[in-house]
Amino acid sequence: MAGDLQGRTALSRIVPERVRRQPIQIALGALAVFGLGWFALGMVSVPPWPVVPWIPVVGSSALATLACADVSRSAELSRAARSFWRHLSLAVGLLTAGLASNAHDMLALTGGTAPYIGPLALALYLVALLITIWALLRLPIGRRSRQALLTLGLDAGIVMLAAVLFAWYLMLRTAPHLLDVAHSSWSAPLLAALGFVEVLAAVKVALAGAGPLPRNVLVALGMSFVVAALSGGLSPLIKDETHLTTTHFSLPLIAFCIGLAVERQKHATSRSAAAPRRRSFSLLPYGAIAAVDVLLLVSAQRPEPEIRVIAAATIALTTLVVIRQIVAFRDNASLQRQLSHQATHDTLTQLANRALFAERTAEALADTGLRGSALALIDLDDFKAVNDRLGHAVGDALLVAVAHRLRACVRWYDTVARLGGDEFAVLLIDVTPAEAGQITERIIRTLRTPVGVDGHELLVQASVGLVDSARDAGASELLRCADVAMYTAKERGKSRYVRYTPDLDVRALEHARLEAEMRRALDGGELFLLYQPVVTLPGGELSGVEALVRWRHPERGLVSPAEFIPVVERTGMIVELGAWVLREACRQMADWKHRYGPAAPVKMSVNVSARQLREQSFAETVAEVLAETGLSPADLVVEITETSVFDGGLAVETVHAVQELGVAIALDDFGTGHSSLGLLRTCPVDVLKVDKLFIDGVTGNTEQAAIATSLLHIARALRLSAVAEGVETAAQAERLHELGYRLAQGFHFAPPLSPGNIEQILEGRRENLGAASWEPPALAG
Repeated sequence: MAGDLQGRTALSRIVPERVRRQPIQIALGALAVFGLGWFALGMVSVPPWPVVPWIPVVGSSALATLACADVSRSAELSRAARSFWRHLSLAVGLLTAGLASNAHDMLALTGGTAPYIGPLALALYLVALLITIWALLRLPIGRRSRQALLTLGLDAGIVMLAAVLFAWYLMLRTAPHLLDVAHSSWSAPLLAALGFVEVLAAVKVALAGAGPLPRNVLVALGMSFVVAALSGGLSPLIKDETHLTTTHFSLPLIAFCIGLAVERQKHATSRSAAAPRRRSFSLLPYGAIAAVDVLLLVSAQRPEPEIRVIAAATIALTTLVVIRQIVAFRDNASLQRQLSHQATHDTLTQLANRALFAERTAEALADTGLRGSALALIDLDDFKAVNDRLGHAVGDALLVAVAHRLRACVRWYDTVARLGGDEFAVLLIDVTPAEAGQITERIIRTLRTPVGVDGHELLVQASVGLVDSARDAGASELLRCADVAMYTAKERGKSRYVRYTPDLDVRALEHARLEAEMRRALDGGELFLLYQPVVTLPGGELSGVEALVRWRHPERGLVSPAEFIPVVERTGMIVELGAWVLREACRQMADWKHRYGPAAPVKMSVNVSARQLREQSFAETVAEVLAETGLSPADLVVEITETSVFDGGLAVETVHAVQELGVAIALDDFGTGHSSLGLLRTCPVDVLKVDKLFIDGVTGNTEQAAIATSLLHIARALRLSAVAEGVETAAQAERLHELGYRLAQGFHFAPPLSPGNIEQILEGRRENLGAASWEPPALAG
């Protein structure tokens, strides 16, 4: 009774409340307790009614069969899980039939007083064992690396060797009479072999896990294997009690564990469970080693010959463990190197990342034995256009090519890093300021060479900020100084380097203040437009106007566009500013058209930045402004620069969309960009504005005027209008007229004028048109 009560109490602690509410599981628990109690009673005396202990054995096996069959029909399970439970229900069902046959044979032939397995029972056991092995081996373990498979194999070898050693010691030596239980010469070896395979399958599931089965289900099934193994190990202890067999208590416990696994499987399918945490290593191999050590200590007290076998097996086991540990250590070392490299290097270019670069910069600054160090911050010019036009795959390939070029430009002990995006940094160690400048110039020259990427020839340019090391500056301060110098290089025209000086900080602070004040200017009405006339040659009559934005600061007065335009371009406010300029210029042009009729300017030119052209909605903005102001598209000219459309892509698509609205396109500063003549084939253009660089020398000798003449011939051949920019003298105006130019603008004719000054000109034009008909030439078409 005491044992029965203790068994009930132990089971009540093991079984969760949700499981105790299940009828089949309650019955299995009761049968398991009954089996344990009857076995305990049999250890004290020979109980009557030999048939009684077989009732819980066969009954619990039958209930376990029903439970497995029930869960195998669940639609919430995966196909692999349903297949496993279906096979297991068949195996347990055959086991039930085998147990019933075994009970009949023992009771009929020996009266239950001696172990006996008949041929039918043995056959059913064998088939059930085979099906169980098949179900276990078919459980998927997922794809694994060769390293993981090797580790799994070594772990399985450790556990299997320990299991075989225990089986040999406990079964073959201590209880050789058990071989006679089955009355055939082949049954015992076959059962032993199948038992070995079943243990191997169980070890495979325990070590590798099984995707379709949750971990708590595997634990419950593993408990059934543990019970089976313990019952076999206890058989020698009852070899003199012929009326007892460990099957009387082990089978109900095994059935209880199977039923527990079924209930856990049902519970897992009824809720969304989080992914189970997997241990980075398995405790099972180390447990096997500990068990063998215990066995060795026990066996060492008896100097029989088998001690040599146990010692040899222990050595072999230890060898496997050592090999397994070596493999694990190598794997861990490789993983550690990989993780360390990933933590300190950029994954795309394999250059040092920001963290490693800062570390090496700090080390260089702390080394007093160096002549000096320098830090160069490199930002690729207009890299976004490459991504927009050719895609990120080509952009990534370009970054890799740039990384190779940067490595080639520096010495082996310098550090090249990618800080993020298209921003790189170079740490030059043990250099003088002059040497640092030479290396930086070499970087710029190298990057200017076109790069072949994925069938494309790409021109890469970079703006570089260079700063020399200072003993009182840290790594972050040097990066900040280099960043200030780099942005200054961009403002000075890109594709160059600027060395940091303290006065650049003043300029940077000024820019930061300008950013905040520009936001106020956009919202507070501090911006206004001036209009520079475009005139006809030779008389200088007004033909069109170009809108130019100005800023009247409440404290500093007029702020030059050369100061605030780079700021708004860098911050992205150029999009909002450009939209305001476009709307205000179109509004003013529509007003002049309405008030002055034929005397109004023929065209209104508005400058558009590269950043605006990369906005997919820019063409829609132009259309909205034209509709809002009532200005005809034919009255508007959008001026773009060569650099803004050189890389093609979205910018050129935007220009096409604007031209389709009926708006003319002017190519500003023509002749000074990357590839002017090539752009005339790929970019829609209506007007060429010849840069002042080619106009300044037009009054010199024939050679100096040749370029201006050639550009005019190109424009005429392509049926484009040509406008000479930056005309400052009467001699230049006269010479341009002689060469064939009919449109020009510059301070010789008029500086940028206020709307009121333009209206004075228009008033005079209207009076002249009242006396005689006058039609100014068109800018485009």
